[in-house]
Amino acid sequence: MAALGAQWLPAEPLAKHTSLGVGGPADLIRLRDLRHLAEVIGFLSERGVRWRLLGGGTNLLVVDEGLDDVILQLLREPDGLKFEGPRVEVPAAANLGATVTECAKRNLGGMEGLIGVPGTVGGALRMNAGAYGTEISDVVRAVTVFRCAAGKVEVLRREEVRFEYRGSSFPPDDILLSVTLELPEKPYEQILERIKQCNQKRRASQPIHEKSAGCIFKNPRGLSAGKMMDELGLKGSRVGGAVISELHANFIVNRHGATARDIFKLMDLIRERVRKAYGVELHEEVIVWRN
Repeated sequence: MAALGAQWLPAEPLAKHTSLGVGGPADLIRLRDLRHLAEVIGFLSERGVRWRLLGGGTNLLVVDEGLDDVILQLLREPDGLKFEGPRVEVPAAANLGATVTECAKRNLGGMEGLIGVPGTVGGALRMNAGAYGTEISDVVRAVTVFRCAAGKVEVLRREEVRFEYRGSSFPPDDILLSVTLELPEKPYEQILERIKQCNQKRRASQPIHEKSAGCIFKNPRGLSAGKMMDELGLKGSRVGGAVISELHANFIVNRHGATARDIFKLMDLIRERVRKAYGVELHEEVIVWRN
């Protein structure tokens, strides 16, 4: 791995790499030089080693027992954004909030609602991240991916990718390398004011200073998962070290040294209560990694 410009971390605790702060050990490869990506993937494939791609770890719940798969993480290159008029090419490993800020400095808006969404741009693309009436798919024009099955890089036009509520059509073994965004031009002061408004709303309604993975469950069509949980009086409910946030019922926070097992038990409790009260089945928005 060192010869390929990568760092190999055996039995690395994934709790150190997730915003929830839970997750057992796995072998981790951190790659900065993407010119060696095909070689790293080939090295693993030739030996029959299964792998998974880790982004910012902000929407991820990993089991306490750890994983047998190797975890691959692409590291962000400094100053990786490339601007050309209203278009910007952004590395998939770039931080989403920092990207919104850098674009705003150049009078490019359209993503203000995403300013407080944690994680990488690549993760936001896979999940079609959205907040306050904005989804990242609204401004996507092309995505550059490494197709592991074909062993080559391809550029997909926006119309070749299907985006949906908290999801997309990218196959699991596609590695997103970069995205081209086209953003509306706006005065910086106007963008900044909208960013401030979104930040104020988020601070007032979400536990942004606690360990969480964002919303745990997707909103059922026409309904709010958080509202149903709030109506059932579930805020503050606790299993072990995991607590349903008093600010937002669809956030589970790691407040007292929670384990993944605690969080799973709390999720099961929520599902059961909502099912009995509303006849609605909740589906996870958080990504769960198990063996």
